Amino acid sequence: MYFIKNSFLNVFISSVLFIKLTLSSASGNNDSLMLMITEKTCLVCKIWEKQVGKIYTKTEIADKFPLFRIEIKDFVNYFKIDLKKTKITPTFIFIENDKEKGRIIGYTNPEMFWWQVDEIVGD
Repeated sequence: MYFIKNSFLNVFISSVLFIKLTLSSASGNNDSLMLMITEKTCLVCKIWEKQVGKIYTKTEIADKFPLFRIEIKDFVNYFKIDLKKTKITPTFIFIENDKEKGRIIGYTNPEMFWWQVDEIVGD
C-alpha cells in the first residue's frame, strides 16, 4: 500500500471531499471512493479500461469504492500538486472516511490489479 505522506494531504482530502459532495448523488452518499488519475493519451489507461474498467462497476468493491476518473492535468491544476509525487498514469487512490486508504501506481494486468485492490480494501 502507498499512502500520501507529503504536505498537500489536507488540500487533497479537502478537494476529494468537494468532489464527493459534488458527485454524492452518483455515489449514493458513499463515504468511500476510488479516484483514478488518468490521461487521454495513456495506452496503459486504455488497457485498464478494457480489461478492468468495463467490469469494475459491476463488482462489490465498486459498491463500496465507486470509481471517479480525473485527468492528470486537471488533477495537478485543481489540486495544485507538484507532479514529482503523481506523474504515472493510471494511479488509483482509495479514499475511505475522508482519508487515503491506499494507492496503486500503474497497471500491469487484471490479476495484479485485483490482488492490490484486495490488499487495500480487504478487512
